Amino acid sequence: MIGAAHRFVCCKGAIDMLIDEQGYKIVVDVIDSDTCDDLAFRCHGLQKSSAGSRRLLDHGWCRQVGMEIQSKLDRAIDSIDHLTLVQCTYFDKSPTSNWLVTWHQDCSVPVASRVDSPELTGWSTKEGMTFVYGPDELLAKMLAVRLHLNDSLETNGPLRVIPGSHRFGTLTDAEIERQRHESEEVSCIVPKGGVLAMRPLILHASSKSTSTVPRRVLHFLFGPMTLPHGLQWAPIG
Repeated sequence: MIGAAHRFVCCKGAIDMLIDEQGYKIVVDVIDSDTCDDLAFRCHGLQKSSAGSRRLLDHGWCRQVGMEIQSKLDRAIDSIDHLTLVQCTYFDKSPTSNWLVTWHQDCSVPVASRVDSPELTGWSTKEGMTFVYGPDELLAKMLAVRLHLNDSLETNGPLRVIPGSHRFGTLTDAEIERQRHESEEVSCIVPKGGVLAMRPLILHASSKSTSTVPRRVLHFLFGPMTLPHGLQWAPIG
């Protein structure tokens, strides 16, 4: 099944409801094609690994794009009004940088520093940033917005999701396997300049690309202003 795309003519409440129920939504025509090409040029050479970089918000132009997307999506997604931009990751999947991702949830969030609390686990450091597994109460409020700088096709490793799987909270490996076998997956085919908005807890995966068309994505992460357990978002800029 291929995910359905929506333009800004959809009412905010309808798309909010779809994200709450399904865990994801595609919105097209968010950023124009020329801007996408300019962003792809800016991202080239910034990669810290073969796959991409987690620290794009260090750059003022990236923060500006994130705020522009948030402003534009305010016409489609009501809940984004109450969130703040906390991270941007660049992914570049191509014939020379190709990978697959097994079914998983995005549970790690960037924070300012470690907090001594038995409620917090999964501490790690990546590219000089501190990450922790976010509690379900936090992850349920967060929203990832993936801006596609190229057309996302069935052949260039698009994201695949299991609709509604975000509603079960953080899942064990056994629960992920059960969801994978009992639920229908959806390929998120997103045109250039469109976005895939998704809850981090939705189960998602991607295959290797079999195409010469690259799949370049700016993955913006938005979260609530206030965090639990004394956590603070990692500073940006």
